[in-house]
Amino acid sequence: MKHMVGSLTYGRDTIRYEVCFLESRKTLSIEVHPDSRVLVRAPMGCSPSVIAERVRKRARWISRQLAEFDGYRPRTPARQYISGESHLYLGRQYRLKLLAGDKAGVKCARGQLLVSLPGEPDPERAKAVLHRWYLDRAQVVFGEVLEGCLRRFKSAQRPRLIVRTMQSRWGSLSRAGTMTLNVKLIRAPRPCIEYVITHELCHIQHRDHDAQFYTLLEQMMPDWEQRKRRLETALL
Repeated sequence: MKHMVGSLTYGRDTIRYEVCFLESRKTLSIEVHPDSRVLVRAPMGCSPSVIAERVRKRARWISRQLAEFDGYRPRTPARQYISGESHLYLGRQYRLKLLAGDKAGVKCARGQLLVSLPGEPDPERAKAVLHRWYLDRAQVVFGEVLEGCLRRFKSAQRPRLIVRTMQSRWGSLSRAGTMTLNVKLIRAPRPCIEYVITHELCHIQHRDHDAQFYTLLEQMMPDWEQRKRRLETALL
């Protein structure tokens, strides 16, 4: 696998993109990620001029996607992990409350996330304890959702599930059959989690985002585009 970077000017904007060359790939695709990364997946040996021309033709769409994601970003303030702050769990807002207790733990009750800490509660320890709780809940919830989604894929075997922090992706599926999901996804509504898991399960049959992949995704989840938009606009 080989990489390169490129850029082009569209109006007043400069679109920078990363190209990933794959030996197994036969078509060229362009993806715009919520972190403003523009990724081009291309067949090995594809000419940079061909890639640049394809990006130029899609520049209007790319620019629109980047502007849309940029519009959401300021609405998500950096978390301070102090009492009274709002945090998401499965698409719902909860008020954080730090409490002194005998041992560290988190309880979700009556619209609050109650974080207990031995001694005087402080934001850094609250952040670590809450992250651990999110990881534990994600393992349980993602496992349940995976089982439900698998029922639609009658011949698919259950992939090994890993939950961890990911910087720019909601999920991935390795060639060895391991599904990795971003722990941050536990903050999203369950229908969005179902979309990500269904998306990754489709990769068992179709590795690339080609026409066959989207045909299968449409069959398994006809409203996947609405769920995808909901995920992209959630304040995660």
